[in-house]
Amino acid sequence: PGEPSTQVRQLLGEGARVTGIDDVARDYDFNDLSISPTGEIFAADFANERLVSFHNGVGRIVLDELPLGGRLCCSPNGVLYVLTDEALQKFEGSRLQTVMTLESLPENLRFHSTAMFVTKDEVIYVLDRNNNRILRFNPAESFEPVVVGEVPAEHEPDLWDLFVTEGGTVYVADYNQRKVLATRPGDETFTEVLECPGELHPSAILVQDRSLYVSMRKGDRGNIGGH
Repeated sequence: PGEPSTQVRQLLGEGARVTGIDDVARDYDFNDLSISPTGEIFAADFANERLVSFHNGVGRIVLDELPLGGRLCCSPNGVLYVLTDEALQKFEGSRLQTVMTLESLPENLRFHSTAMFVTKDEVIYVLDRNNNRILRFNPAESFEPVVVGEVPAEHEPDLWDLFVTEGGTVYVADYNQRKVLATRPGDETFTEVLECPGELHPSAILVQDRSLYVSMRKGDRGNIGGH
């Protein structure tokens, strides 16, 4: 990653059902998921307002009452965070503990997030979709976030996902522009890394071993590519 590219190699086609799902319920609507370092899959069940997990083919209910619209992210240390329009919480024991409330932030730093990323140092990055920007904060130091990157509104961005490398490079998926953008520490703006081929749009991204993986959508279908 780092150089503009249009060379994309498709790795996977459409997804398949997760085994163990019928152990939990047949009536579900997952709006987000996150995978722990042990391979356990946590999923936000929007239809039933609860948190469920799947591991080794078995599904279980983790939490009966999950805030509506909660976004999930599991840190490399196995800490599961839940972010809503009201608060950032983390799962401890058998319940959610509030880390911070959004109303406690200065008005110009409040956000509506559709994705977040947590580093191994438990530093949290959130994608502020309403303001087309990425915010970073470290709960160990301060609950007031810092703006680390912003996509100009004139580009009419629609930011869907983000990923942060150990070096602090932030990648974002811009659905409207059909591009993956990146900003590095010290940069003043985002630069283009990848433009999706054809009519595909990026919806989720991952960087691993110096390779960028992108889940792309066309209508209601998805493919996973890498370069």
